[in-house]
Amino acid sequence: MAGGPVRRILRRLPAAALAWALAWAAAAAAVETVSIELDDGTALRAHWFALEGRAAPAPAVVALHGCGGLYRRDDATLDARYTEYAARLARAGFHVLLPDSFGSRGSGPICTLRYRERTITAEVRRADVLAAVRWLAQRADVDPRRIVLLGWSHGATTALGAVNAAAPGAAQVAGAIAFYPGCGTLLKQPFRLQAPLLLLLGASDDWTPPAPCETLAERLGQAQPDAEIVLRVYADSYHGFDSRQPVRLRTDVPNGAGRAGVHQGGNPQARAAALQEVDRFLARFSR
Repeated sequence: MAGGPVRRILRRLPAAALAWALAWAAAAAAVETVSIELDDGTALRAHWFALEGRAAPAPAVVALHGCGGLYRRDDATLDARYTEYAARLARAGFHVLLPDSFGSRGSGPICTLRYRERTITAEVRRADVLAAVRWLAQRADVDPRRIVLLGWSHGATTALGAVNAAAPGAAQVAGAIAFYPGCGTLLKQPFRLQAPLLLLLGASDDWTPPAPCETLAERLGQAQPDAEIVLRVYADSYHGFDSRQPVRLRTDVPNGAGRAGVHQGGNPQARAAALQEVDRFLARFSR
């Protein structure tokens, strides 16, 4: 039965996330860790939050973590961000799959590594997305026509690369949501869309500044006028503006716009507005 795994997860959660996890548990009574084999033989570990009691196949979200990975500092407890979003998505009627791109490859967080030092790139993680989408599409409880990608930071960059229809083998999904991705690399290659895209950016982001993504959206609109892309840039908002954590300066991150470090943390107003955008975007797939 699912009660055992659910109780174990709840016992490991910090108090701030417990209410959200309980709300999730009320909507979705099954969670398990699954293994998805990649083409190169890697066993991709993922956390599967499944809805139960549905008479028909339901939509699903593949949620892609940022450079900090899925877990808190104990490397075992899911970060509150992901339990909270799983709860929110479950209430909206979505299964959720959370692939662990780093732990599956024996890696911890990579935020403090310079870009050139990283071996787990957005392109590497693209294979995770494609495998996750295939895994979901083969399940009887998932509607393969209503699979959506949701990513944060490094995971958002991964999502954009995965849905790029100008590249071979783009992920066949219903839509994608990208919170504060890095878009610089995508500006150096053709980019097209086959599915709606929601881009959510912080105007003050000094880790992944919004300008490259704004340019990407502008170019896409010119080259592909029929592409459906919604871009929102939130004032006074840094990287991670949808977080509940206060803004802090991280001097351990070498990849920002300045030498002093990068700012990371939430903006309650931007968070609320962005979550409303997410709800509106997903509503079309929940029917």
